[in-house]
Amino acid sequence: MLRVCLASGFLLAFLLQPLALYAQDDAQTLVRRYAPEAWQAQRIHRDVEVVTLGDGPSRAYVFIPQNPSPKAAPLVFFHHGWLGMNPKNFGGLIDLLVRRGAVVIFPVYQDGDDTPPQLVTTLAGQADAAALALLQTQRPGLVDTSKVLYLGFSMGASISLNLAIKPERFGLPEPRALLLIAPGDAHHVAKGPLARSILGPIEKLPAGLPTVMVSGYADTSIGVPTARSIAARLCHFPEQKRALLFFPSDSDEGVRIQAGHGSPGAPDSRYDFPDSRARVPAEIPGRREFETSPSLNLLDYYGYWRLATRLVDWVGGANYPAEIFDRSNPENRFLGIWPSGKPYAEALTEDHCQR
Repeated sequence: MLRVCLASGFLLAFLLQPLALYAQDDAQTLVRRYAPEAWQAQRIHRDVEVVTLGDGPSRAYVFIPQNPSPKAAPLVFFHHGWLGMNPKNFGGLIDLLVRRGAVVIFPVYQDGDDTPPQLVTTLAGQADAAALALLQTQRPGLVDTSKVLYLGFSMGASISLNLAIKPERFGLPEPRALLLIAPGDAHHVAKGPLARSILGPIEKLPAGLPTVMVSGYADTSIGVPTARSIAARLCHFPEQKRALLFFPSDSDEGVRIQAGHGSPGAPDSRYDFPDSRARVPAEIPGRREFETSPSLNLLDYYGYWRLATRLVDWVGGANYPAEIFDRSNPENRFLGIWPSGKPYAEALTEDHCQR
């Protein structure tokens, strides 16, 4: 277990003491690597261009790094959760990924509750393909379709899995990795016949496809049970290609971070597009600071954002993120330090494929 001793009146460097499996230098390194100012420094593109195509459930937003413009950029298909058609709630992560150099395609795929869950995979796949075709026609060389991450939250995690089974069905490139956050399914949002699972034969996913699942540990109705159920169906994957992590809630000095279903969200009001039939700005200017929100916290910096950026970097050509798939690696358990110097509670890893 990771432990950090507290010493009143000392700076952070002196608060982190070596105990058990984790060394002082290791903890300090992670604090420096994933602190807010470190994320701010990684945003090398000053602005974000917004390309919009289609309307309603056919709409997709394409977020493109600008100033400078990239070439052969990695591509992220970002699939939101049920009724999450507005990219605002994940604006913090979208902005980070784009300004670090990735192109993000965000399909709307819904017309509110009028869209049956059983149609969302097709609608998302069609919107993804239309957006990619537009890029390849109008912006040749902008993206490299061998550098692709499918990222899904809640219902979007099931969509990402379905598309990854046979991406050529929709004219999509194969993902090089999957990130599934707080996965959900139809029975979480519908009743009767509409509640039947939308998940396809995920046992057919290629075993070499690195797949990371993560959920807040307090997300006991949706993320935790669904992630465990999906993990049990991916046991044909080698251990080095599958990971299942859970982030706990914690509190300190009257402040609480609740690791529920909404914990991965980090809103950014510049990405507030509530009407999928309305015009939106063509550009989102950069800014240094992240938008203050109770939803933006240690779980993002040391958890969700760490996983997303490590996978994007890998699909973009960096070294394989082996530490994510190593259940004994302390980096997977470390979720930062409270302002008081107290360590955040450790993340949990599970394996549902014991042989």
